[in-house]
Amino acid sequence: MKKHLLFSLILLMALPIMAQEASVRKRHGGGQQQPQSTTLTVVAPRHITFWLYVDDVLQNEQPVRSICIRNMWEDSFYVRVELNNEMQNCVGQFVDLRRTRAVSITQMNHFYGLEYSQANIRPELTMDLITETWTPEPPYGQNGQNGQVMPPPMPPQPVSPCMNETDFNEFRDMLAENAFDSGKLTIAKQAISSNPMCVHQIAAICRMFSFENNKLEFAKYAYAYCTEKNKYYMINDVFSYESSKNELNEYIIGQ
Repeated sequence: MKKHLLFSLILLMALPIMAQEASVRKRHGGGQQQPQSTTLTVVAPRHITFWLYVDDVLQNEQPVRSICIRNMWEDSFYVRVELNNEMQNCVGQFVDLRRTRAVSITQMNHFYGLEYSQANIRPELTMDLITETWTPEPPYGQNGQNGQVMPPPMPPQPVSPCMNETDFNEFRDMLAENAFDSGKLTIAKQAISSNPMCVHQIAAICRMFSFENNKLEFAKYAYAYCTEKNKYYMINDVFSYESSKNELNEYIIGQ
């Protein structure tokens, strides 16, 4: 009898942990084997501090010069940094944690970028990955439970400039089923003409084309429908040749 009671207590204590692990598996691969845990370190030059976003979720409340995010997975994440400077420069790209564990913020004249790094430093801030933004529960009328006054609700979050994530994933799956670049290009142009996208979504579509000229053609066409034209320089990362980057830049200047 005592053994059965002890087993029941252990099982009850383990249930919250099992539920948390199930939630993690749902985000990265459903019921498949849980990916290996890893970290991501982002480092800036000494005179720069920044805020870090992972998959568009803010990680640090105060700007830092370096940060290490724990409890991540060997997967591709969209990493964005917003610099704490007068221009509030913003730069982002997909980072594959199967290839790197560190990213450095680089500066060339007035332009900023992200590049894979072998930096081995002691980060200013180390924290666990935040995967979603907290939102308050709806208030119980004017007062809460037991007659307590409820705090005012948080202000609404700004609307994302990106295409709805579910719609975008369905659109990307449709493109992947088309074996030919010409078919992909037709579908991609039709989709973005009625569903404006942000920069990292356009970059993701560009990478689905096999040939450089098709990447360039879509990048030119998509510029008119991009919701973040001030960040369009990030598209340069999808090209293999400097001539393509220059041609896109000349096209944008001519608009």
